[in-house]
Amino acid sequence: MQLLIVDAMNLIRRVYAAVENSPTALEATASRAIAIINSNVGRLECSHVAMIFEDHVETWRHRFWPDYKKGRPPMPEKLQNGLDELRHQLELAGVYCFRQEGWEADDVCAALANKAALAGVPSVILSTDKGFCQLVNSRIRVANHFDRQLLDEAAVYARFGLQPGQLVDFWALTGDTTNHLPGVPGIGPKTAAQLLDHCHRLDRVLIALEQLPELAGVTSRIVDSLKNHWQQALLTRELARLSDDLPLGINLHDLRFCVRDTETF
Repeated sequence: MQLLIVDAMNLIRRVYAAVENSPTALEATASRAIAIINSNVGRLECSHVAMIFEDHVETWRHRFWPDYKKGRPPMPEKLQNGLDELRHQLELAGVYCFRQEGWEADDVCAALANKAALAGVPSVILSTDKGFCQLVNSRIRVANHFDRQLLDEAAVYARFGLQPGQLVDFWALTGDTTNHLPGVPGIGPKTAAQLLDHCHRLDRVLIALEQLPELAGVTSRIVDSLKNHWQQALLTRELARLSDDLPLGINLHDLRFCVRDTETF
């Protein structure tokens, strides 16, 4: 048994972008999205599927950081108007579609994967979003359909040089341009990895500020920047961390693609 969790808008927007100029763009998007899901169900040997959508409303992250996701291009109007029909076509194809009011799809995907893992069910999150890499463990992997990558713990380490659990601390130091989250000025990926390699966690970096030149070989300029911007780093860490403890009320039986089950999360 394995669960495929699809980041709905991540997949749909990428597929739509490739066919946007077609007079049958919405139909082509639905058909291609269904084909991609079926392909990954077979390739990854998944028995259950959930496709997670979200409402386009402000969330708690916007309240803490109004510039969250600032600058992202808006969804094409034609696609926005056709989402209900797209979702209907996916449901007709047997794909369970779900959204949790007031929460981003990323958090719902994280919560579903975590609850499945706790129940002994491994899962694969289908998305190109690097943010899901923080969740990777022995029972959660991330698949990028478009470059055929399947990221387990070893693959995450090979890509970032860090363990999955260190990634939110890494983004807290460097910032995350994808979501328009601030980092610590003067700290890029190399310095952030250097700090975490020696201190392992952001909290330990901040506790050991005066010893950092000796421990991690960083300059006094980096230490001063951390002293001046540590609160910004902690804010970004909270914003980058996915919430994996949401009550979902999803019945695993409803997610089955090949087999039956009655366990409820």
